[in-house]
Amino acid sequence: MSEIAVVALTKRGGELAERIGAGLGKKAQVYLPWSEWPHSNPGKRAGKGALTAFLGELFTTRQALVLVMATGIAVRCLAPHLRDKRCDPAVVVVGEDGRYVISLLSGHLGGANDLAREVARLIGGQAVITTAGDLGGLPALDVVARDLGLVPAPERRLARVAARLADGARVGFWAEPSLVSVLEDRLGRGRVRPLEEFEGPEGWEGGVLVTDRRLPDFGPNWMFWRPRTVVVGVGCRRGVSARTVLAAVGRALRFAGVSRRSLLALATVDLKAEEPGLVSAVARLRCPLLVFGRREVARMLSEDGQLARSARVQARIGVGGVCEPCARLGAGGGSLIWPKTAYRGVTVAVARAGWR
Repeated sequence: MSEIAVVALTKRGGELAERIGAGLGKKAQVYLPWSEWPHSNPGKRAGKGALTAFLGELFTTRQALVLVMATGIAVRCLAPHLRDKRCDPAVVVVGEDGRYVISLLSGHLGGANDLAREVARLIGGQAVITTAGDLGGLPALDVVARDLGLVPAPERRLARVAARLADGARVGFWAEPSLVSVLEDRLGRGRVRPLEEFEGPEGWEGGVLVTDRRLPDFGPNWMFWRPRTVVVGVGCRRGVSARTVLAAVGRALRFAGVSRRSLLALATVDLKAEEPGLVSAVARLRCPLLVFGRREVARMLSEDGQLARSARVQARIGVGGVCEPCARLGAGGGSLIWPKTAYRGVTVAVARAGWR
């Protein structure tokens, strides 16, 4: 199935749609429904309801739509199908004369801004971009966060912080040292400061703190970008409930002083990989479960003499510990930031993985 649907309604628009489709190549398919254009589907012109249904089907099955038609028609037909900018496809509208190529929907996350620029280049038109993050060379914050695998929190503040930035307000960025250079590559040199230099919100009109650490909320013009750097090692008795596992994980994250949104994975030993309560908890946390063999766990225990050991666990499963060595293994050898803690038949430990 093609990624991009190019749709036109008239013969003049069809000629332009064919040019666009040819320029976009195999990733595009041209549709000329209900017109008298030679490549159209047979049958008479259909009314607005049929066009709405047709575009709605493309809207749910394609990554992007290029609509060669009036903006008003596109808006009215697509309105019933809109869901969320995080999952809606990119939509670009092109006037039949080819002068203007408008990024209509999902400009940043869906890629409509880039697609509008590409189509404009193909037909010699002018791309029309209205998203604030693309005005004056300012960064598109949602795209930066997405591309770097950072989780905005609270996500609803992204637009507010981006608007303050677009207005020229004094908006700052602070990040953990390992993330400063990565962010500067996207946001510009000198714009990102090490988190250790953050002295509070005074003198700033907004800001973004890039860290897995729990810090105070400084108000509606401030937000966090959470890197997924935290792995929780889990050991548990047979038959433990998902609710208990979730409670143990939540307690460990709080005690470690890190955000739940930075959770990268849970990790355990192979004997516990199919424990129903653990599997259910992982599904509810929407993170992977990393499973390590007992040889790997034993090797980590032998390499790190500081890890907790239990003679009872050794006798039961053949290795002297689960949660601490599994946390470190899951974090790629990263250091423990919270040691083994027991809670109602579940043991948990927290390790921090290095940034990729």
